[in-house]
Parts: sequence; structure tokens; C-alpha cells
Amino acid sequence: MDGRAQQPEEFATAFESAFARLQVVLEMACARDGPWSKRAADAVGGALELADADPDAANMLTNQALAEGVDGVQRYERLMNYVAGLLEGGRAESPHGDELPPTTERTIAGGVATIVGNRVGHGRRAGLADLTSELVQFVLTPYLGTGEAQRIAADWPRSQPER
Repeated sequence: MDGRAQQPEEFATAFESAFARLQVVLEMACARDGPWSKRAADAVGGALELADADPDAANMLTNQALAEGVDGVQRYERLMNYVAGLLEGGRAESPHGDELPPTTERTIAGGVATIVGNRVGHGRRAGLADLTSELVQFVLTPYLGTGEAQRIAADWPRSQPER
């Protein structure tokens, strides 16, 4: 984005375009074969690759949405709820999924969005995909425990399917 103030309809169009692109990446990862944890790792990696390739879109979905007022916050909330819904599958793969707090998925989604938003909002737009291993571990730990989450995160780049 060029820094000039956007009209509300311009913001809405830009947000929805960026959100649709993210949804495609996430849905493709979630549709792959394999356990939820592998698909979730692929989704995190794909989302960060998208953010790396288009940091303006990442900024739109995070910082600009929250700065846009009621409409932006509502769109951001819809994004967070969408991502949280995708994460709910981790409960079935977890030996203690029914014991996790109801806010687990929303907290994970918000944490990842905050990390990405902070990076793009502070001018550190390059290298977002370099955070993949760390964020895969962050996403998986509540469901699988630290050791298994670390193992999957460490293996993520080698286990990723061809795109």
C-alpha cells in the first residue's frame, strides 16, 4: 500500500482480496493427505510464504485491518475465527484435546497474526518464511506437546510437498 488514506470500499476490496488468497493457501494445505499436524505445519508454512511474497497483503490483514475502525476490526475477527476453526482439528489429534481451554485456537491464531503484523508493521518485511519452524512449533505445542511439536517443526521444510 502506498501510505495514502484509503476509502472504506478500497479497504474492503483490498482486505477481501488478501483474505481470499490466504484462504486458498490454507485450504490447499488442509486438503492434503496426512495427519492434522502435518497439514497444519504446511498451512503455517504456506501462509508465511504468502506473507513473504506479499507483505502488503500481510499488513492489510493485520495492522491495517485493526486500524480501520469497526469495519476493519470485524473483518479481522472473521479472519481470526476462520483460522481458529481450522485449528480445531488439532484437538482430535491431541491426547488431551478435550482438556484444552476453549480459547486455545483463537489465542494461537491471534499470536501468529501479531507476530506477522509486528514484523511487517516495523519494516522487517523480508524473511517472514524464516519464522516457519518456530511458528509451526508454536501452533502445534498445545496439541502435541513440546517434543513432538519440535520434531515436526524441525522436519517441516524437508517434509513439505512440492507446490
